[in-house]
Amino acid sequence: MFKQSIWREKNALLYFSGTILSKLGDKFYIIAIPWLIYELTESAASMGMMFLFQTLPFIFISPIAGVLADRLPRRTLLFVSALLQGTLVAIIPTLHMLQVLQIWHVYILGFFIACLGAVFSVVNSTVVPQLFRKEKLIKVNTAFQFIDTSSVLFGSMLAGILISKIGVYNVLLLDAISYIPIAISILFLTFLTKESPSIIKSNSWDQLREGANFLWKHTILGPFTLLVLIVNIANGALISMLVYFSREKLLLTSEEVGWVYAGAAVTQIVAIFLVNFLGNKTSHIRLMIINLLISAVGIITVAFSWSWYSLLVAVAIQSAPVIMFNVLFKTMRQRLVPSYIFGRVNGLIMMLGLGTLPLAGFLTGIIAEWIDIRIIFFTLGLLSLIVTLKFIGLSKMKEDENEKMNAII
Repeated sequence: MFKQSIWREKNALLYFSGTILSKLGDKFYIIAIPWLIYELTESAASMGMMFLFQTLPFIFISPIAGVLADRLPRRTLLFVSALLQGTLVAIIPTLHMLQVLQIWHVYILGFFIACLGAVFSVVNSTVVPQLFRKEKLIKVNTAFQFIDTSSVLFGSMLAGILISKIGVYNVLLLDAISYIPIAISILFLTFLTKESPSIIKSNSWDQLREGANFLWKHTILGPFTLLVLIVNIANGALISMLVYFSREKLLLTSEEVGWVYAGAAVTQIVAIFLVNFLGNKTSHIRLMIINLLISAVGIITVAFSWSWYSLLVAVAIQSAPVIMFNVLFKTMRQRLVPSYIFGRVNGLIMMLGLGTLPLAGFLTGIIAEWIDIRIIFFTLGLLSLIVTLKFIGLSKMKEDENEKMNAII
């Protein structure tokens, strides 16, 4: 078993050692930014606005990042985008120390941090098949998800505690520093194939259209991308308003909010081990549909939460299946999409998958000024459940059809 372990490979040690601290910093940012917005404005609309600025880049920048990933050295793209993200995050506490920080500074900086994050995310996912052999992809994706989810556990607890002890601005400064290790580790990765694909002579628009045609005609990736586009309306509402809901309706402290995220992360870790086991036992397609159904039930459950521990359970029900779905969907497209077009397809899937998130988050913030947030969560969770049931036919796809798609590679 040790001979087959990914941890014997230099790439795995470098890739994941840098990822650990980076992901920990990400979780600091996820809690610190909405907490900062609430302190500055105490407005649901402002939090929705911030969510809009943070997610819009993943729609517009992701396809561009996909084109860049298929044309430029991927190592360079990862290194530069990581360093620039850390620099921009550090500007927020710096402006505070200079006593000139305004809410519009946070909006603008958050937007550009998200732009660079979209580039890094697309290229990072695209580069994985170049660093690891195909038969090890599900192990690599599981390990990546384990680190990401574990960082939610420890990062959320630490963020909640640190915000109360050293303040939100110092937490953001720690987040900025966390980008340095992954930037350094990227420089020493060994690519199994060329760092950038062969020179492409067609223009960027033709390249995007080629990726879109591949995705549109794909009998598996296409429908699942459309399904994610729709159900993310409810997910966007929950993600953008969870801190607001916690403070406004449940009157939670920063430590209690941290415990909600951390406790939910424990179930997500269990889900990671579960998907690694079930992935070899049952149809990936059927398992993905089941996960989306359970997640919708979780969103409905959030609407009925009355304390930090009931909210923890509800968020766990919602988020653990999403973790399983993400691992399976990422592994599926890494196996099914050829390397020369993978950047563009990956960028388009991210754009479409996240397409409704910013609008959902923004509108939820506006609507929550007039309609109880509990009613919004319940309604969107129910709609997500109904839509997923409409796509239940995907789970009937035969395993041999999936194998035929693998033969395309």
